[in-house]
Amino acid sequence: MKKVVFGLLVGLFFSCATSEGYKQLTAYEAGNFSVLGSVQVTFAMPFGGETGVTEAVKQQAYIKLKEKAGEQYQGNIDIRNITVTQTKVSGAFPFGIVGALVFKPEFSATGDVVMFTNAASTAQAVEGALARAADETLKNVTQRSRIAIVYITAQDRSTTEYVVGELEYIWVNKGYFLTDRSQLDRLRREQNFQMSGEVDDETAVSIGKFAGADIIVTGRVDGEGNLRRLRLRALNTQTAQVVGAASERL
Repeated sequence: MKKVVFGLLVGLFFSCATSEGYKQLTAYEAGNFSVLGSVQVTFAMPFGGETGVTEAVKQQAYIKLKEKAGEQYQGNIDIRNITVTQTKVSGAFPFGIVGALVFKPEFSATGDVVMFTNAASTAQAVEGALARAADETLKNVTQRSRIAIVYITAQDRSTTEYVVGELEYIWVNKGYFLTDRSQLDRLRREQNFQMSGEVDDETAVSIGKFAGADIIVTGRVDGEGNLRRLRLRALNTQTAQVVGAASERL
């Protein structure tokens, strides 16, 4: 009987185990981080795992919370102000410590998702610049027109892919039809057009015509640091005239 009572008391003690303030946001971080939101997870430690909120449990909570945050937020994020609570007691089984070795203790954890303020503001500034450039470039083009982004050049491929992807997303949601990039690449190969980089307006318009586009868009990201700019041009494939242009600082 004493063993049973002991086991139940052990279980009661561990069921209330809570750790607050793990990876607390420091005064320095508070001035340089932006809190994006919070996330919550539940997890179990491995067989024969920790009983109570130990350092190993806290580390596991941090890993699980960061994984969860990665599903909801983008960018260079981290987790701060973590609270961990044991929700299922391995020692609640009437064999006390034996129970702790047999059952998996379970925990619940919450934490704040943070990002460097500079990174957050930079991302917002770039998205705003792309939205303004997209609107300005096609402001004289009617919706339901077919658009072909013939090329966007930048110093690195990742920037090119990001800009093109965002422009496609913006314009599709505004009611334009976008020619698939794989189709443009196939046409370039079939017609022996230059496969990458800038081409002259005549070649760009020809590519657009073969693709059945009403409007072709060309552009580039040039400059560095605070001088980096996105420059876009839209040309009518029938007249080869420029019908829109934009220049935005990124």
